[in-house]
Amino acid sequence: MKKMKQVLAIIIAVFLFASFSFAQQPAINIDQLSDQQLMQYLGMANGSGMSEADAIAKAREKGLSDDQIQKLRQRIQSLNSGSVGAKGSSDTADYRSGGINKAPVNSVLLINGLPVFGSSLFAKENLIFEPNLQIPTPVNYQIGTGDQLNIDLFGYSDANFKLKVSPDGTIRIPNLGPVKVAGMSFETAQQKIKSQLSKIYPQISSGQTSVQVSLGNIRSIRVTLIGEIKKPGTYTLPSLATIANALYVSGGPDTIGSYRNIQLVRGGKIISVFDLYDFLLKGDLHNNLRLEDDDIIRVNPYETRVAITGAIKRKAIYEAKPSESLQDIVGIAGGFGDNAYRAFIRLVRNGKNSKEAITVKAEQLGSFRLQSGDSCFIDSISMRFTNKLVITGAVAHPGVYSVQEFASLRPLLQTAVLREDAYLQRAMIRRRNADYIPKTVDVNLADILAGSTDINLQREDSIRIFSLLELRAKDSVTINGEVNKPGSYNFADSMQLQDLILLAGGFNDGASKAEIEVARRVNDSTDKEGETPQYAIVSTISLNKILDKTAGLPIVYLHPYDIVSVRRDPAYKEQITVDIQGEVLYPGKYTVQNNQETISALVKRSGGLRTTAYTEGGMLLRNTFSDTIESNLSEDRINTIRNQTKGSDSLSTSLINSISKNKKIVNINLQSALDKPNSFNDIKLQAGDILRIPKYPETVQSFGAVYVPKKVVYNKELTFSKIIDESGGFLVQASRKKSYVMYPNGEIKTTKHFLFFRSYPAIKPGSEVYVPLKDKRNAFSITELASITALITGIVTTFYLIKSL
Repeated sequence: MKKMKQVLAIIIAVFLFASFSFAQQPAINIDQLSDQQLMQYLGMANGSGMSEADAIAKAREKGLSDDQIQKLRQRIQSLNSGSVGAKGSSDTADYRSGGINKAPVNSVLLINGLPVFGSSLFAKENLIFEPNLQIPTPVNYQIGTGDQLNIDLFGYSDANFKLKVSPDGTIRIPNLGPVKVAGMSFETAQQKIKSQLSKIYPQISSGQTSVQVSLGNIRSIRVTLIGEIKKPGTYTLPSLATIANALYVSGGPDTIGSYRNIQLVRGGKIISVFDLYDFLLKGDLHNNLRLEDDDIIRVNPYETRVAITGAIKRKAIYEAKPSESLQDIVGIAGGFGDNAYRAFIRLVRNGKNSKEAITVKAEQLGSFRLQSGDSCFIDSISMRFTNKLVITGAVAHPGVYSVQEFASLRPLLQTAVLREDAYLQRAMIRRRNADYIPKTVDVNLADILAGSTDINLQREDSIRIFSLLELRAKDSVTINGEVNKPGSYNFADSMQLQDLILLAGGFNDGASKAEIEVARRVNDSTDKEGETPQYAIVSTISLNKILDKTAGLPIVYLHPYDIVSVRRDPAYKEQITVDIQGEVLYPGKYTVQNNQETISALVKRSGGLRTTAYTEGGMLLRNTFSDTIESNLSEDRINTIRNQTKGSDSLSTSLINSISKNKKIVNINLQSALDKPNSFNDIKLQAGDILRIPKYPETVQSFGAVYVPKKVVYNKELTFSKIIDESGGFLVQASRKKSYVMYPNGEIKTTKHFLFFRSYPAIKPGSEVYVPLKDKRNAFSITELASITALITGIVTTFYLIKSL
């Protein structure tokens, strides 16, 4: 709160200072002030030292009412909370305490896809062109209203004053009176202040007391930017700001603004022309003058712009002065690229009625004058070699060589160094004839290396040295079956069966050492016509699992493309598990003891049935394959069940989910299996079986094409028709003849038909009644029915007439 009061006092004091300078104008209206103006006054009023009470009193003297002072408090609170309003012109910059806020980042100006050189300067976040306020005050700095001067006396006398230049251009030194300093250079003002102070501090003249004058808070100045600028308007800047500072905060030149003809107008006269290229290319800021109050910066339209592309270091659009040549612009663009063709530059120019093509030779670049709209293109040198040889393949140093240095093949081979696997009987040289038709020259490398012959090389020859490895097929052998890593492996000479088994990670736990089968390709050179019926030579080998070659085991050498199969030991059995769920004492997974164990034995192992168990609903789910065994339910019926029971907790929902996991229903009679163990109904268990025994259900449920699908309490008198009646009856589009019942054990009974009579399935506890919709059929329109009727009538009439004749 204390800080808030100080800020308020400063702002009110600024209003007073402003009213002094505009004595003939009416009092300031708080509602008409923008947030930016408030922040401007705050920057100008720092260090005033005025208390809040004094400021309010003086504000009232100058015409500020209590309501306006209260509004001012509220405005300051909103500014401190960060909610700056939108009052005032958008062209007025926001500056606080003499500093420059970071200007919005602009995008690089592009014309026809090319950047305008210099526009990127105003699009960089890390370059903000703030004036340096931490440097010593320049001696030629002109003191003005609002500047704060710090006067420090030390030595025999000790005193310190922070004095602000008043609107009338004076500072008031205690015990001395006003001293006019506005309009003076900082150096002149220092001398005058020292001279005036010596009147009340005589020790200054004798040197016993020293005086130091420095600039405290600097004043703000108003500068106007006009012309081809992105954000023209009046800006409030620190008094140390320069032309570049003002350009940056205004966004820089617009699409037609000049980067090289930026004028500083002061008092109606042009005092400087700022060329931004001097800074960008040389770091030269000698024309970047410091601004003064009421200065005008005018950005003129460009006169000449040219585009330069191709093999140049900076492809962009550049502004050219009338005195600059094409060679100067190439230098501004960074110079030719490394691969530039420098003999000429091709140029397209806008003529009076059409475009013109101009070729500027290298010796003309310095004198060629550009016109606005010129588009220059610098070609690249040709990718064609004048002396290239290429050698590839089985050499240690493949690549490009010079035909002048290697006029024949032997020295080239000696330099490129043939590898050990090089095929010496034949190499290939590809070259072009005089008519550019390619041809092949075959070479015997062994003769050339022996010195008995050599071949002269030509430009663009390509020598290919073959490798013995690439001329040989990549032989492999394959192993499958009971090994840890079955698959194909690279073949090697003298490779044995034991080696392949080791590469495959060895036998797994169920491998048989007595049944290892090796299948070998048939390659009978005597069978000229390929009529042998044999596909492979198969042999069976017995190995010890230790794979110790010293144990007297047979040594079996493999051939390329052999297939080794390791069989499973017939005596090896892996544990298989089944799952029992529902109403038993100990549900869960059980390991099957032998291949004779049945569902009744599983129920007994699980502790027997609970009293709530419903044996008629017992269901067995078994693993199967959909492509070999048909499901108990057709795909259409499964989709119908899914749609009709969507969101319900029906038996069918869990059943369908099980079916979708490659489980199929096995119809069982669990009660009969429990009553007569090992009987026909007591099915033997298989791996992955799931036996589900539900609770006794007390309801039956209807689904599908009925008015109100619902659950109905079961009783012995309940029939299919009564369930339909309880559900509101059949819908109009119900397919009655396709209705069916699903029992808790997964068994399905469909509706039977005889002539015009229907026999619906019986109902058991937990049954689910399904009534599907009729198949959609395209009914005949009235016109079609009329046409068919007329056709039939015509045929009958014709037949009758023929018969009567």
